[in-house]
Amino acid sequence: MLGGKSIDLRASCLALAFSLFFAVPGSGLAEPPDEWLYRFQPGDNLWDLTERFLVDQRYWNRLVRLNKVQHPRHMPPGTEIRIPLSWLKVEAARVRVLDIRGEVFLATDGGKQRRLQPDTTLKHGDRLTTGADASVLLEFADGTRQLLGGNTEVEMVRINRFSDTGIGDTTIKVLRGETENIVPTRGTRFEIRTPSANTAVRGTRFRVKVPPLDQNRSHVEVVAGAVNVTAGKERVVIPAGFGTLVKKGERPSSAMKLLPAPRLKRPAATIRQLPMELSWDPLPSAVAYRIRIFRPDEKTVPLLDLRVEHNRFSNSSLPDGRYRLRLRALDANGLEGEETEVWLVLDARPLPPVAVAPAAQATVRGSGAGFEWSAPPRVDGYRFQLSVDPDFRNPVLDKDGLRKTRLHVDELQPGRWYWRVASLYQDEQGTWSGVQQFFLKPEPEAPRVKVLAVEDQLHLSWQAGLPEQRYQLQVAEDESFHSLVTDEILDEPRWSSSRPQVPVHFRVRMIDDDGYAGAWSPAQTVFPEPEPWYMFGIPALAIILLAL
Repeated sequence: MLGGKSIDLRASCLALAFSLFFAVPGSGLAEPPDEWLYRFQPGDNLWDLTERFLVDQRYWNRLVRLNKVQHPRHMPPGTEIRIPLSWLKVEAARVRVLDIRGEVFLATDGGKQRRLQPDTTLKHGDRLTTGADASVLLEFADGTRQLLGGNTEVEMVRINRFSDTGIGDTTIKVLRGETENIVPTRGTRFEIRTPSANTAVRGTRFRVKVPPLDQNRSHVEVVAGAVNVTAGKERVVIPAGFGTLVKKGERPSSAMKLLPAPRLKRPAATIRQLPMELSWDPLPSAVAYRIRIFRPDEKTVPLLDLRVEHNRFSNSSLPDGRYRLRLRALDANGLEGEETEVWLVLDARPLPPVAVAPAAQATVRGSGAGFEWSAPPRVDGYRFQLSVDPDFRNPVLDKDGLRKTRLHVDELQPGRWYWRVASLYQDEQGTWSGVQQFFLKPEPEAPRVKVLAVEDQLHLSWQAGLPEQRYQLQVAEDESFHSLVTDEILDEPRWSSSRPQVPVHFRVRMIDDDGYAGAWSPAQTVFPEPEPWYMFGIPALAIILLAL
């Protein structure tokens, strides 16, 4: 669907009447007459109208007889008269290229293929070919708009208009691909031919597809009004909300109900983060979904045109702005259903930084903390907040205009902390980064060890830590503590042992409940107990006695 959601009341009534017959061939619905209804304006007369619109002044008498005019010289304003289209003057018209996305090529009669440009005017005989990820929007002289999708090839077979009546006479051949069509002018003759069917309308919105891999098939989907589909010498009338499948050489299928519009889970009025994520309620009969995003202007092609097999959509590439999003479901026959349209505002830039350090749930040791974050593109500076509550109702620190991606904060109280950063660009602040939580704990204090030697026993003790803290003791024969004699984890701030017979070195440190080990106490040395003085005199006395 290319236009808004409002549907002309007359077209709605016509669609309801057609739907009662379910587009069965021979239902008694006649072709709409090839006529134009003209309503007299003040100052109009039948003679001037004949000269203005009809191919010959001699049609004046035919016009009088057809409309049973009793007083041709006195036609009050508001009077309606019927004018057959075949009586109207016909002149060549032009088609204007409104918008293009991707590679679209134009081939003219006898000319070479060239890249199509916006504002180009097309005429009878021109042929357009779109690339795989391309689209082009055309506007006809009567206001009809046609959107060509990717992998599409069309030929302008007849591009005419009926004088200055405002109605057109157009025939387009679709060799492959898809077109979406809005024919707003009542009375306009608009026909699409495919290798397997002809589709004619008189003011409606509809879609025609020729699968590139099976060009002997056609899909027709009617959004508003009704269309006549002719194939295999059979004609069916397809009302709004229905579609038909046509194989070459066969009559069109009976009207098939299109899937309803998916119900989108309404996003916030303004989307402030990337990726932009949308979801909708799945339809049981849907095999896929088609999602397209347009700029606000109605006369534009989609910026994104995607087919997805799940009921969600995520995108990070769209720039900030206001968009129209259109969503519809596809059934097992390949028919696309009715459409949901919503307006979106994306305002996610400047992008928020990504927290680097401290990491989420990290434990930071010391009396302060250092913070680091990434640098998004197109950023002038940063705003940093630090708080003891995750809602940042009363930030402890709120620093604006930071130029670097690092900040150190001194003298913080131990406990749970929260921090976040926002980017600044020109006069705008972006969304906040995700809130990061960390825990600040002081460094475990290095124990102050006391030594007590009693006879042949050695006793070590030090100040007690917190209830959840434990202690690590190491005793070694060397000062570098490579040759360990003892390496123990203790629950109490004390240790006892027999006094060593050789010099040993010892040290102690505290260990928190999370396994973090603090600084070692200064290493100290304990020497063996000295021998008594008389132990040195006995060998000397023995030597003297032996010498006598």
